[in-house]
Amino acid sequence: MAILVVSAIRLVIAARYPLTADETYYWVWSKHLAYGYTDHPPMVAWLIALTSALGNSPLAVRLPFIVCEAVAAYAAGRAAITLSDNPRAGIAATLAVLLIPQGRLAVGEALPDGPYLASWALALWCAAQLAKRPAREFALLLGIAMGGAILARFFGWALIVGIILYALAPSRRALWRQGLFAALLIAAILYAPFILWNASHNWSNIAFTFANRQPMHGFSAQRLAVVTSLRLIAFTALLWIVAYFTIIRPRYPLLGWTALPFPTVVALLSFFQTTESYYILGPLISLCVAIGIAYARQTAHWRRGLLIAGLVPAAYTVLSALFVALPETVQAQALDRSGGALKGPFFSEVFVFAPLSADVKRLSAGAPILTNRLEIASELTYHGVHSSIVGGAPQVPQWTVWYGVTLTPRALVVTFDTLTQEADLGIRLTAACARMRPGPILHYHFAGLNAATFYTTWCERPNEKAH
Repeated sequence: MAILVVSAIRLVIAARYPLTADETYYWVWSKHLAYGYTDHPPMVAWLIALTSALGNSPLAVRLPFIVCEAVAAYAAGRAAITLSDNPRAGIAATLAVLLIPQGRLAVGEALPDGPYLASWALALWCAAQLAKRPAREFALLLGIAMGGAILARFFGWALIVGIILYALAPSRRALWRQGLFAALLIAAILYAPFILWNASHNWSNIAFTFANRQPMHGFSAQRLAVVTSLRLIAFTALLWIVAYFTIIRPRYPLLGWTALPFPTVVALLSFFQTTESYYILGPLISLCVAIGIAYARQTAHWRRGLLIAGLVPAAYTVLSALFVALPETVQAQALDRSGGALKGPFFSEVFVFAPLSADVKRLSAGAPILTNRLEIASELTYHGVHSSIVGGAPQVPQWTVWYGVTLTPRALVVTFDTLTQEADLGIRLTAACARMRPGPILHYHFAGLNAATFYTTWCERPNEKAH
């Protein structure tokens, strides 16, 4: 019942909240289906394409991901029951997954996270079943789930490594002949086309994952001043504290090997590169299973306290997600009465891209549109205004293959900042355009607040140097 209620809330929000820039970027991928992409493995694009017959509405695009999040909650609950033989642990683990205070999950956003979490939870359940009551069907499903995890996010390898390390203990080596070896073979077969795609595309995804996403630097404690890295360190520390009481002391090695090593490695990497808290969403599923088992063993008094503690951040997340799904007039009234205090946690600029697309289409009057930002290009393309990306971003070659760069007597450049602030783009345009002249500055308001500003520039008589 809880899964149905939360899924219904996600459906309502998903239907009313416009697609974010990341989502429209993956939507573009779904129009060019392949075994891989520069940024990620292909699962996110395949899922969006799965419901393309329903149209391009936000709900149609997000529907498979809402289903994935429901599957993740269900499978986590089943894993908890399998490990503990306690139905109450299954209910608690399911609730723990449903209550993860992550805004992108509350909205059901079309991101790699949905299939990644579903695959992680399914793999935990199947691995637990394989260890307890070996069966061919669970070996098969385990292989598919592990393959799904690594086809959704590169971080899925942490799950596979964790399961392998779990199975190396002398007391669990029977798992290899009970189906684990076959499951790993299935995962490898599913992953092979992605490796072949990389090999035929100059290993672009591998290069992006290890070199371009977050470049490595020398060791520096000052790097923790970056908010995202500091937040990941804090979350990892909290994960270890909770894991001590729910995994280490009660001795659930499957959960320990899949929950703890990867966040620890990423936390150490925070001293060398910028990291993000969403990196450890997969291990958080293992922790939710452990929390569910531990919750079921508590007295009624402790269970009420833990439930309240989990509901507070979850309620905040759901309220913020519901807020952006409200009509604009209602949002405006709430923001006005709060004196703008709600803008930070609840306000979203995503509503400006539809009017921006209409204005850019009118302003360009058929001239090519250029930008250096994937966010702008993706949103414009989703709203029916094709644009080309120029600059040095790793994704530019992929986008150029899809949409090219059309050279005409003039082109309209759309940016988030002035060209003086967009240094790389400014240099490129100066070399590529016989003449540049400023276009209109586009200001957008939503719910009574300044939402976003975009700058336009006319590039006259461009040449190939703009690429």
